[in-house]
Amino acid sequence: MSLSPPSGAAEPPAWLWNGDEPRIASVFQPIVDLMTGEAIGYEVLSRGMGPAQAPHVLFSRARVEGVSWELERACWTAAVRRISRLPIEERRVPFFLNVGPDVLSDPRFGDGSTLELLARHGMSPRQIVLEITETSTFADSEQLQRLTRQYMGHGFGIALDDFGAGHSGLVTLVHSAPHFIKLDQALVRDIHRHGYRQHLVKSLVAFASSVDSTLIAEGVESWDELAVLLRLGLRHAQGFLVARPASDPPRPSQEFELRRRDAIRELHAQKHEDDETVGGIVIRRLCVDAGMPSEELERLFSRTPGMDHVVIVEGEKPRALVTRQSSELAFNERPLAVEDTLAITALAKVAMERAPEALYDPVVVIDAQGRFLGTVTMKQLIARATELEVRAATGANPLTHLPGSRMIERWIRQALQGPGFTVIYADLDHFKEYNDHYGFPQGDKLIRLTARVLSESLHLLPSGSQLGHVGGDDFVIVCPGEVKPAALESICRRFDEEKRSLFDAGDLERGYFEATDRKGTSVQVAPVTLSLAALDSRKMGDGLHPASLSGLAASLKKKVKELAASTRTSAFMFERRTQQPPAPGERG
Repeated sequence: MSLSPPSGAAEPPAWLWNGDEPRIASVFQPIVDLMTGEAIGYEVLSRGMGPAQAPHVLFSRARVEGVSWELERACWTAAVRRISRLPIEERRVPFFLNVGPDVLSDPRFGDGSTLELLARHGMSPRQIVLEITETSTFADSEQLQRLTRQYMGHGFGIALDDFGAGHSGLVTLVHSAPHFIKLDQALVRDIHRHGYRQHLVKSLVAFASSVDSTLIAEGVESWDELAVLLRLGLRHAQGFLVARPASDPPRPSQEFELRRRDAIRELHAQKHEDDETVGGIVIRRLCVDAGMPSEELERLFSRTPGMDHVVIVEGEKPRALVTRQSSELAFNERPLAVEDTLAITALAKVAMERAPEALYDPVVVIDAQGRFLGTVTMKQLIARATELEVRAATGANPLTHLPGSRMIERWIRQALQGPGFTVIYADLDHFKEYNDHYGFPQGDKLIRLTARVLSESLHLLPSGSQLGHVGGDDFVIVCPGEVKPAALESICRRFDEEKRSLFDAGDLERGYFEATDRKGTSVQVAPVTLSLAALDSRKMGDGLHPASLSGLAASLKKKVKELAASTRTSAFMFERRTQQPPAPGERG
C-alpha cells in the first residue's frame, strides 16, 4: 500500500487510476458509543467506480490482474483525500482504514510515503487507526510486534479486525496489543440465541477492559443482538442497525437514537423508587453561552480562583466542557454527558472507561430532552458509588453474587403495584444427594452453573425481569409481564445440556448415581433436574402479598418435582388455579 508509485513501475490500469486520480470512492460507517450515542470513529470502506463497485469484485479483479498493490494505494489515497475535505467537526474522531499483514509488512508502506500523504493533506497519524485484518496472518509474530510498535510510535492507532473469524486471532492479539478489538460479525450474529457465544463475549469484555482496549461489535443488525450485547457489558457497536455506509459520515437515525436511549434506561436507569441515580447528586454549575469570547472566559476563571470547570451551552443544551488544568484552560468538545436517570453505579463504570486525558473530568448531566442540568465531579461519584457498592454487597449471595432475599422481597412488593407480573420459583431436585455424593466444592459449581443459566436466559423473559438467589439451591425471577411457556422450556433444556459437565460419564450413561438417604440406605438417584414453578398474578385474584405467593409456590413446586421425577428431565409448570379473594370477615 505504498502511497506513491515505485520508480519504473508499469502504468496502472485505467479502471483503477486516471492519471493521479484514483477511481475509488470512499464511504463511511460510524462506530458508536452506545452509552452516549456519539460516534467514536468511522470505518472508511472502499467502493469501485463503474462495473466493479462491490469490494469483493474490486479486490478479486486486482488479484487476477496482478495489481493488488495499486488498488491498495488507490484506496488509501482516495480515503485520505476524502477525509481531508470533511468539515473540521467531523474530523475530531479517528478514521479506521483496513490494512492486511502483507501490506503492513511491505517496505513500501513504511518508506515514509504514508506519512507524506497525510502531511500533504493536513492530517496526522493520530487521526488514523490501522485495522489489521485477522483473517490473514503474520508468519513472523516478532515482525508483527515490531511493526505495530513502529506505527504506534508514529501515532497511528491499532485495531484488530474480524476477531474470531480466523485461527490466528489470539496470537495476533497478544503480539499487536491493539487499542481496539473488533468482534467478527460471526460472533455477533444471533448472539441472543447462543449462550456459549454470550459467555465468550462476556469474557472478552472483561479482558478488553483489563488491558485498556476498546471492544467493538461489528455487523450488528437487530435489536435483539444489541440488547444482549449491552447486557454483556459491550459498549461500542457498528453495523446496519446503527447506520449504513454513506459518502458523508452518517449519524444514526432518530429512531435508533430513541431506541438506544430506551435500551440504556432499561439496563442502567432507576428500577426502584429507592435506587440512587445521578440526578440525586447532580449540582447545578455555572454555565456560559457558546458565544462568549475566549478572552472573557479566561477572565472569568482568573477572577474566580475556586472554579475548576464551566459548561458551555447553546440554548439549553451543553456543547463543551472547559476545565482548569494548572495555568491553562482545557476545552473538551465531546464531554461525557448522561441522563439524570442513570444509576450511579453504572455511571462510575462508564466514567472510568474514558481516555486518560479525560478520566477525571466532571460528567455533564442532562434530562431526557438533552437539556443541561448540572455536573457531577469524579470525587462525588467515586465516593457515592463506593457507599452503594458496599451496601449492595451486604445483601448479595456470596456464592453467586446475585441479590438476596431482601432485594427479592422488594422486587415483589414493587411488582404488586403494577398491572401484572409473573414470579418464577426455581430450585434443584436431588441437590442434597448430589452434594453428598460429589462433595461440597462440586455442589457449589452446580449452584453457580444454575445461576449462570438463569442469568443468561433473562433475555427470553419480559424486559426488566430480575433474578435473585434466596440461598442454597433456591432462586426467584420476578418478571413484569406474562411469561411464555417456550421461554421456560428453553431454560430447562439448556440446564439439562450444561449440567452434564458436572457428572461422571458413567453416572450419565447409567442414568443415576449412588447416594445414601436419611435412613442410611443406598439409593439410586437420577441426575439433578431444575424445577420451575411460575405464578402469574393475573390468575391470582386481588389481595396478593409476598407470603401468599410463597405458599402457592410451595404447593406448585411439589407438582413440578413429581413431573421432573417422572420424565427425568428439568420441568416447569404454571399455576392454573384461579385464586379467589377472601370473603368479608375472613382473615387474608
